[in-house]
Amino acid sequence: MKPFLEGYMRRSFIPVLIILISLILATTALSDDLITARVVGVTDGDSIKVLAPGNKQVKIRLHGIDCPEGGQAFGKRAKQFTSNQCFGTTVQYREVDIDRYGRTVATVYLEDGTELNLAILKAGFAWHYRRYSDRQDYADAQEEARRAGVGLWADKDPTPPWEWRRESRRK
Repeated sequence: MKPFLEGYMRRSFIPVLIILISLILATTALSDDLITARVVGVTDGDSIKVLAPGNKQVKIRLHGIDCPEGGQAFGKRAKQFTSNQCFGTTVQYREVDIDRYGRTVATVYLEDGTELNLAILKAGFAWHYRRYSDRQDYADAQEEARRAGVGLWADKDPTPPWEWRRESRRK
């Protein structure tokens, strides 16, 4: 091979190798930040309590969704749906943030790998909380549930929980 080509191949190989190693490390980091825990409580449709490693109880607020409140139409059904999906099971969660109440905001995965946050949206028991998440699959799941008239979308004009909370504070 000509010296020019050998040098060129060597120079182009190194950046490709660096990119491949970076991708492998990034993928490993993503899978390593999942925390395994047991669900010991369901507070409402979008909040659960888990027992994490070291017997640490963690309050989790499901990221990117907002379910009806307990006193709101479909609030009890949303809580029941979430409970049926995960109470007493082992889940994995990925921390996204800590909210102003000290809760861990997370994406939660069920034992079979199903994402709980997305499953609640698909069942029609939550709104995509666009203020905190721009995930297109969440928006699509909400729209599919609305079109199908499932869950809270069976109601003609459901009130989003953030509006319901604002009105409740005014009273």
